[in-house]
Amino acid sequence: MKSFGKLLLQLFLFIAFAGIAEAQSPDQQLIVRWERGDAAVKTSLHPAVQRRWLAKPLHIELLTYPDPASCALAQKKLASHRGVRALEFNQVVSFRADPNDASFNEQRDNFDRAGYRDAWDLTAGGSTIENQDIVIAILDAGFDITHEDIQPNLWINPHDVPNDGVDNDNNGYVDDRHGWDMTGDDPNLPSDNHGTQVIGLLGAKGNNGIGVTGTNWDTKMMLFTIRTTAHIIEAYEYIREQRRRYNESNGAEGALVVATNASFGIEGGTCINYAVWGGLYDELGQVGILTAASTANRSWDVDDFGDMPTDCPSDYLIGVANLGENDALWRSSGFGRESVDLGAPGEMSFSTIPADRYGSFGSTSAAAPYVTGAIALMYATPCPALLDKMKTDPAGAALLVRDVILGSTRESSSLQFRTSTGGVIDVAEAQRALSLICDGTDLQDFTISSVSPNPAADFAVLETNAIVFSSGARVDLFDVMGRHVSSRIAERIGFNPIKVRVDLVGIPAGVYVVRLSERDRVAEAKLVVR
Repeated sequence: MKSFGKLLLQLFLFIAFAGIAEAQSPDQQLIVRWERGDAAVKTSLHPAVQRRWLAKPLHIELLTYPDPASCALAQKKLASHRGVRALEFNQVVSFRADPNDASFNEQRDNFDRAGYRDAWDLTAGGSTIENQDIVIAILDAGFDITHEDIQPNLWINPHDVPNDGVDNDNNGYVDDRHGWDMTGDDPNLPSDNHGTQVIGLLGAKGNNGIGVTGTNWDTKMMLFTIRTTAHIIEAYEYIREQRRRYNESNGAEGALVVATNASFGIEGGTCINYAVWGGLYDELGQVGILTAASTANRSWDVDDFGDMPTDCPSDYLIGVANLGENDALWRSSGFGRESVDLGAPGEMSFSTIPADRYGSFGSTSAAAPYVTGAIALMYATPCPALLDKMKTDPAGAALLVRDVILGSTRESSSLQFRTSTGGVIDVAEAQRALSLICDGTDLQDFTISSVSPNPAADFAVLETNAIVFSSGARVDLFDVMGRHVSSRIAERIGFNPIKVRVDLVGIPAGVYVVRLSERDRVAEAKLVVR
């Protein structure tokens, strides 16, 4: 009887563990970010059959349930608990792709339009002036890492011994040579057409006499295969930890990851409903990492309809729209005055495809890499001041790079009132702005050089001396007694010099001090309203 009972127990355990192994559908999973010190309440709140940390230092856990109904019940219990900081269902993401019509795929000189050919006269990227490898992290459906034009620019983990079955750098991943396959939980990255196109546009080896070139000729690419939001969160934590180690060891450990590329998302989703995922862009930013994200392949205003992640409000996230010929917003690209920052010429791109082949590439997926590549190229630009800031204030250095990119866009009527900058990426102009800062221009010496018309009625235009200028700057009006009268959002309308338009409708006639605030910079001028 004992042996029979033992056999029954083994059979029961086999069935139980088999059920756990099968319960991997995203509709049976919750992602929870706990408040600190809530380990005691977690177990009693949810009868999860499996729990796994996605980002343990940030208290983010993946909970798996036996079926969707029990998952939904657990979500209701956890949603109102004080120990839960953020909560969301796991979700399959879509990769930004368009129909592969011949008219979509004709090659154009997009690098010229994005300012890369002029920028490459100064640097083609790859490393800082201190010879530190610059790393771009890419999350996508898969990659052909054996491609002849990709292999030379793959990131190789210098702190891991390949194929020895040991977690040499103690980061929780064994033999993570080029990154990690989050979908299979192993280092063997599967091949995929979409991801191979993205990394080819970002970092195909340049000037090697074969194939194509990427935005950065010699950059290092860290790769992650993802399918669900849980995969994204775990990949972001891996990336964040690599940069954190780099910062804290002065480059002796980790990797100098400066940007991540997000050519994926959830169309119609919104950051409010994906607070765990969306909250990680600030976490990445704090260690010095920016993210460029393609917006929806839908002809709609994402401010109204939503798009995850481009409608997330993080300063460390740049939303990118897709452009066709003549810098016109592509007919199937999303836009949004609040959520989308700039456009890039994604349509009619040309890139790598699996099996050492090359072909056309389009959609918003192709637009984001032009911006991700620009971030990396800024760190390769000769600018000791940026590198010094990167060491002492990595988050501030990231914001500076963001600002020179967004502050240097080329004006486009197609993007006016449809993006926060109203412009197209211009990498060479961003380099110029960065070089002016490196030549000693003080960013804090911020002034309003003119106000027109003055006196004004319905609006006034403030011209500034700013080299870089982020979206969302605020204008405050004070009367002659110093009392605050109104706050308005500055609408950027000019580029060289930077000008902003202030709506004065509803402001009583009188003399005012107008104060323009852009992050920690403030400038003032007198304004008469009639």
